[in-house]
Amino acid sequence: MSANPLVSVVIVNWNGAHHLRICLPSLLAQSYQELEIIVIDNASSDDSAKVAEEYKVRWLALKDNSGLAPGLNTGAAAANGKFLLFVNNDMRFDAAFVAELVAPLRRDEGIFCTDAMQFSWDGKERGHLAARLATKPVPGKRTAELVPGLHFYQQEKIQQSKVFMASAACMMARRSIFEKLGGFDGRLPLGYEDVEICWRAWAYGYSTVYVPTAICWHRVGSSIQSTPALRFAFRGVLTGRLLLATKLLPARYAWRTWMISAAGLAKDFVLLRWRFVVDRMRILLKMGSLVRSLRSEKRRIFAEARRSEDAQLRMLIELSTEDGGVE
Repeated sequence: MSANPLVSVVIVNWNGAHHLRICLPSLLAQSYQELEIIVIDNASSDDSAKVAEEYKVRWLALKDNSGLAPGLNTGAAAANGKFLLFVNNDMRFDAAFVAELVAPLRRDEGIFCTDAMQFSWDGKERGHLAARLATKPVPGKRTAELVPGLHFYQQEKIQQSKVFMASAACMMARRSIFEKLGGFDGRLPLGYEDVEICWRAWAYGYSTVYVPTAICWHRVGSSIQSTPALRFAFRGVLTGRLLLATKLLPARYAWRTWMISAAGLAKDFVLLRWRFVVDRMRILLKMGSLVRSLRSEKRRIFAEARRSEDAQLRMLIELSTEDGGVE
């Protein structure tokens, strides 16, 4: 019998039959064969179920589209593996992808999750590398705002490196720690679920490690091209920014995020983006009702971690400015 621990692959799917026809064979061709593959379906109307049956993978159909984080949590709860591999359906993988991600987790019990290197679909660009944090844009780097005043960027690394977060499109997590953390925050419909859980893991001393030899290819954004999907993504990002800032960041970031998010209403009005006006107002009201509970969660998390949210942020920024290499 094999001594390799079982890895459970969790894929959340919505009308992605054409993606699954590429993704599933790529997973089944892995050099690491101790796999179970679970497709969580968010109420698809295409023939995704038929594709899953064709490739003989587990299929769990949900009654409605609950979003990404709830779907991933459903898959994790149904999984049997010691390690949980979360991937998107619009991807393909190098044959050694799983083996490379699982190796550091087997060596070091202090690692919560490992993260892979993503190429664009045509292989011409590296879309996801070692994730880094900064308080302002970094010269020469393409940066994006995580929340107002806090930026993230990708850094080329040739060795395994500690990073502040892993992408939920190619993240392998240690199940025991994932369960200890309570899984992904189920209030996040799309986006920020990976940042949020890795942030909490770091607070408790569990690291995230980037593995550049774990290689995959990703059709980034291919699932959010329609207007309904774009609105769903918009709601997800706005929810994620507000939740992350309120639950895990120092108060000054939370205040700035709320003020700028509310001010965005004026821009939506000027541009006559009425659907986004409605979406933004609904998210602001919904998240506003959660502020008290999110602040309570913050106090509990950092009391248990015995550090402040400021100390946590400084540590992750310092991690980004140092080498961050893994022995």
